Amino acid sequence: MSSVEAVRNAQAAQTAAEAKARQDVADCKEEANSKVSEAITAKTDAIRLANTKIKAAKKREQIEWGSLIVTLYCCLMAYPAFLEDAWEFISAPILWALNNLSIYAKWMATPYYTKYVDGSEKLFAYSAGVAWLLRVLSFALLIASIAGISFGIYKLWLYYRKRWCNLSLKVLLLSLAVMIVFGSGIKSIISINLVLFLGIIQIVYLVALIYLDGYFDGRNKRRVWIQVQNM
Repeated sequence: MSSVEAVRNAQAAQTAAEAKARQDVADCKEEANSKVSEAITAKTDAIRLANTKIKAAKKREQIEWGSLIVTLYCCLMAYPAFLEDAWEFISAPILWALNNLSIYAKWMATPYYTKYVDGSEKLFAYSAGVAWLLRVLSFALLIASIAGISFGIYKLWLYYRKRWCNLSLKVLLLSLAVMIVFGSGIKSIISINLVLFLGIIQIVYLVALIYLDGYFDGRNKRRVWIQVQNM
């Protein structure tokens, strides 16, 4: 009987151990599921909070840009010198191109050269072979010049966009404000188109950026320079 009781006691102990193990596993699963649920809830709340902050930041940015645009518009109305130069900056190259294209088209129809005879300027047409050679060469030169200028402007724009930062925005806004408010005074000192002057300032700024890149890199302070640009 003692052996039977020992076996029964062992089986009971085993059953109790298995039950405890199952209960421990169930408790662990429940705890894990609870932690997973808490983590999911926390993640959802964090995403919702982040989206709320992003929307608020975008709305604030829209308000700031709207206020800036309205302010600049009012300044343009009060100080129209920059606006007049902006129109001249757009229209003058177009008129210049149209006039010169008209002259070029007339020349292409009959290539000629000028020569002074008896104190007066006279036009002389080239021979047929030379005329066609000049037509081809001048047209190729015209296309190459337009393509080269366009490519240069495009590359300059790409580099400017690549280097865009908070410092770039501040320089642009400050220089634009100066051109608008003090445009008349600037033109009284130096006869220059204000939009062209603004573009020159931006080019000088890019050159300064390149110089400062080398300056801070040479002193192992690139991180400081990046912080300055993004302040």
